[in-house]
Amino acid sequence: MPGLPPFELSAGRYFYAGSANGPGGIRARVRRHLGAHKQLHWHIDYLSAVYRATMVVALAGAGECAVVEAVRHLPGVGVPVPGFGSSDCRACPAHL
Repeated sequence: MPGLPPFELSAGRYFYAGSANGPGGIRARVRRHLGAHKQLHWHIDYLSAVYRATMVVALAGAGECAVVEAVRHLPGVGVPVPGFGSSDCRACPAHL
């Protein structure tokens, strides 16, 4: 995966926060990430090409960093891959 050292994920549930500011908004972004055939560009593309999403939650107006910060404080939540999905973010340890 570009920009990250190789890693393995243990079985479990993972949360990813991303934005959808491009053309088509949230509907287009989610459809792209859930699609089986896509050009691999973002970190989440590499993960979603191998694993399937079990739930998608859209929060209108919520910034991805604010969501990550709130979720990180829940019991049992950690950062499985430092830097995953947050290569353009200086505030978060990861968006996964």
